[in-house]
Amino acid sequence: MLRSVLLAAVLALATAGPVAAHEIRVGQTAASDPYAPYSFLVGDWNVGDASGGAAFVTLRFQWAHDKAYLKYGAYIGQEPHFEGVMMWNGAHHNLDALVAMDMEHGLVQERGSVSIIDGAAVRDSLATYSEGVSAGGPLAGPGGATSRTRQTMRPIDADHIALSFEIETPSGWKPAMPGGDHLLMTRAKT
Repeated sequence: MLRSVLLAAVLALATAGPVAAHEIRVGQTAASDPYAPYSFLVGDWNVGDASGGAAFVTLRFQWAHDKAYLKYGAYIGQEPHFEGVMMWNGAHHNLDALVAMDMEHGLVQERGSVSIIDGAAVRDSLATYSEGVSAGGPLAGPGGATSRTRQTMRPIDADHIALSFEIETPSGWKPAMPGGDHLLMTRAKT
């Protein structure tokens, strides 16, 4: 009897075909364009000190196929500094973000969310370092290590976004690097 039930289940899956097995239906109550508030980020952005310093990194936000999610990365020249994705979370009404920060070994990741707060895109992240890896400080021990960061990207105009990059410390949020609280994203000329 069990053999007959298993055979029937296998036949049902085989005849259903791959499309039916992964069909997504969208009803009238589905969000029509949940990515619209984040669309100001799409493009290539040269990042430098807001007081006019030279750009030191390029941030790139690109649509994936059919605007299903955003690809996100930072590049020094053409070399990736980090890369990841941001995807709509329909339960939390923001974007989930997952970023590979160690492009050579895959031992450091950031995960978090991106929310629109007072017109700015705010990315809150938890970086996780594997044992034996660091971000400039002591190497992580057997349990690994974590740190929290926050990026706030506030549009100024179509070609400029004010950026702050902060890290959580025991005494509160501090710039993650000198001048990290006064950065400027300028749309790259293509």
